[in-house]
Amino acid sequence: MIKIIPRHITKLVAEDLKDIDAVFINGPRQAGKSTFVQAFAEHYGKVTYITFDDITVRAAEISSPGASFDWITEGLVILDEIQLVPNSFLALKLKIDEARRRKEKVKFLLTGSADLMLYPNLSEALVGRMYVRTMYPFSAAEISGTDGNFLNKMFNSVPEVTDRFSKFNFSSIVSKATFPKLSLDVKNTAQWCQSYISTLLERDVKNLSDIDKIEIMPQLLSILAGRTGGLLNEADLANAVKVSQPTLKRYRTLLDGVFLTFQLQPWFKNLEKRFVKSPRIYFNDTRLLCHLLGFPPGEVKASRPDIYGFVLENFTVTELKKQLALMDDGKLYHLRTSDLKEIDFIIEKRNGDILAIEVKAAHTVVADDFRHIRFLQNALPEKFRKGLVLYTGEKIIGFGKNLFAVPMTALWEM
Repeated sequence: MIKIIPRHITKLVAEDLKDIDAVFINGPRQAGKSTFVQAFAEHYGKVTYITFDDITVRAAEISSPGASFDWITEGLVILDEIQLVPNSFLALKLKIDEARRRKEKVKFLLTGSADLMLYPNLSEALVGRMYVRTMYPFSAAEISGTDGNFLNKMFNSVPEVTDRFSKFNFSSIVSKATFPKLSLDVKNTAQWCQSYISTLLERDVKNLSDIDKIEIMPQLLSILAGRTGGLLNEADLANAVKVSQPTLKRYRTLLDGVFLTFQLQPWFKNLEKRFVKSPRIYFNDTRLLCHLLGFPPGEVKASRPDIYGFVLENFTVTELKKQLALMDDGKLYHLRTSDLKEIDFIIEKRNGDILAIEVKAAHTVVADDFRHIRFLQNALPEKFRKGLVLYTGEKIIGFGKNLFAVPMTALWEM
């Protein structure tokens, strides 16, 4: 039995349901959504749980959209894996509107294992009726029992120069900050990873789109793994897997849609610089990435020193995404100019405040590691809040006004 680890999203969902009729929790399959909603329901009162992973329930709902829930007049209704019955989205809208008119005290908590962008009918049907939350695999902070508030603290306070942080252990944290089953309960991790990927490709991707060359998907995943953190070049990828560029784009979008991969968009402003406007490609789970590279986390650094820095970068960006999912304010980007000024990650709030983050796979930091961050600091002095170099040492060290070397472990220990 899997140990129940509290999820940071719990408080947000509880607050959302006080404010709106429905909350949709999407995220990767096996990220813990079903376990979460069932645990959440234990503290809610009257609950009706319906899962469309059940073939019979799904068949009945497809036959008569809305029939599984339109009779319910009170309490919390959980509709698990609702992406499997997309024709029910309109029925849900009608049910919510009817419940409003009749003043029924009913709320809906939905889950889905595909990105909402692939279901425009759902978002359109439920505009003004639904909030969307994304649940990722365990964060390092959830595993450690901390609040995962690193980014808020970096934006709003000056970090204390200290050496109280733990030694960074890449293998340990990547093996734990992953899918709940893989983190807590599986001994044959390589077999689990392979089975997970196969299931996504053979089931979820096929459910999303009728593609005629499913056999190239493993090859595409393998190539993307080797290019983690690199700029997306769809023409080059299409040539590598021997498909047309439109086909490649469609297949890659499906990998994003089932939360295997994601694109990190470029940041650019009118700063008298030419900015590279290509996204970078990353994987939503670094443990799966290690599997695709052919090495367990503990062997990546020794076996693939050429790519270890990019794998560490992948781990960092996923941890940042998990924290941003709790903030409701802040978007994540990368920066690169035509004259090769690069910053791994830019986080920009709605008011324009900026946090710049570099990742360094080393135990030491020197002033030159901040050279591109200083470019941004000088270009946007009023909006620049802090520049950080995350490294594998154990001390926070100041490198000038609002510039700090910060231990990687601070991401979950602050």
